Amino acid sequence: MPQENQPLARCKKQIESKLGWGNADTWQSQDFENLSHRIFEETNRMLSGSTLKRIWGKVRYESNPNRATLDVLAQFLGYTGWLEFVNSESAPIVAPADPKQNKRSLARLFLPWLGFLGLLLLVVVAIPRFLPPHQDLYFQNVAFNVRMVTSGLPNTVVFTYDVSQSNADSVFIQLSWDNRSRFKVDKALNEYTSTYYLPGYYHAKLILNDSTVKEQDVFIPTDGWTGIIMQNPTPIYLNKQLFADRLALTKTNLSELGVNFEREPPILDFYLVSDTINAESGNMHFEAEVQNTYEERNGICRKTTVLLMGSKGVISIPLSKKGCVGELGLMLGSRYINGKTHDLSGFGVDFSNPVRLSCTTGMGRVDIAVDDHAVFSDDFAEDIGQIVGLQIRFIGTGFIQSIRLE
Repeated sequence: MPQENQPLARCKKQIESKLGWGNADTWQSQDFENLSHRIFEETNRMLSGSTLKRIWGKVRYESNPNRATLDVLAQFLGYTGWLEFVNSESAPIVAPADPKQNKRSLARLFLPWLGFLGLLLLVVVAIPRFLPPHQDLYFQNVAFNVRMVTSGLPNTVVFTYDVSQSNADSVFIQLSWDNRSRFKVDKALNEYTSTYYLPGYYHAKLILNDSTVKEQDVFIPTDGWTGIIMQNPTPIYLNKQLFADRLALTKTNLSELGVNFEREPPILDFYLVSDTINAESGNMHFEAEVQNTYEERNGICRKTTVLLMGSKGVISIPLSKKGCVGELGLMLGSRYINGKTHDLSGFGVDFSNPVRLSCTTGMGRVDIAVDDHAVFSDDFAEDIGQIVGLQIRFIGTGFIQSIRLE
């Protein structure tokens, strides 16, 4: 990559700080995949893990990111676009003091400031006496509602709000339980729209100043199983005829769809999201047989994720080839178990055959088995509510041989 410009370097540092994952020098491939997913959740724009690795210098690349990519990075940080980010970072350059300045000159400059500082101190002490008393936030007559404009995907959600009688200075709408999906809205207006490209159960919030005052569920179901290929700027929604006989996608299918997988592996998701799924996450048994069939060199790890969506969070179970388990991460509600700091070797598999995965919860415990071998068992005191959806993700291609939830 050519010499990096300062705004891009600052942007990357701010993203690292926002994520709290430590210095990017220690990140592995799975971390960039996780960042890709989080960027999409917040911006509805897709930057692949491979693209992010090039931006962070993990992969050799001979050109700078294009403007569209930079806009997405800036939006992830809460800006409208790259220009706003760059302008917000500009600051006047202050010349350093002359080290040869003599003590007498310093004294002549310093003494007049003593009087000024004394006057400033007097003002600081006196001002609070003239300020109005602190006012409690008023939100008793605030309204907040959601409406989907259609069924299916993608789906635009209209948020209607009325905060005209509140004394709040700032108004925000948060699109899900992830506080990084928070957007400032105009207090004088009454509508804000957002397009959801993926199905799921989202928990939207109306926030005044720094207080959540109203909440609404945003539930975007699927019509049976839905196949999606993630790409920028919008996903590809697969025709159901492609997987009418079996939930599967092959390299031949990719070529027919015009999906270029030479530079990076595709991200394939199968979703089933419905309010008719009758399972409590704290007392359930889930089984699935899956196989990642991708054999290209750019997807050597064959990473696969089995995810159970709940009304209060997710259970995300990773699988990969055995040599890649250090890049995996297990999610149990709000708890993230990192393969860098925990032994997740039991989630390493041989994908030459379908892999059997099971997850059982009950009595405040969770037990996970791979090919009938126990690989993880721990406390599960805080469940994720009612199960409302299933998601199987293949980095590459793959199929679901069987799946059962009870």
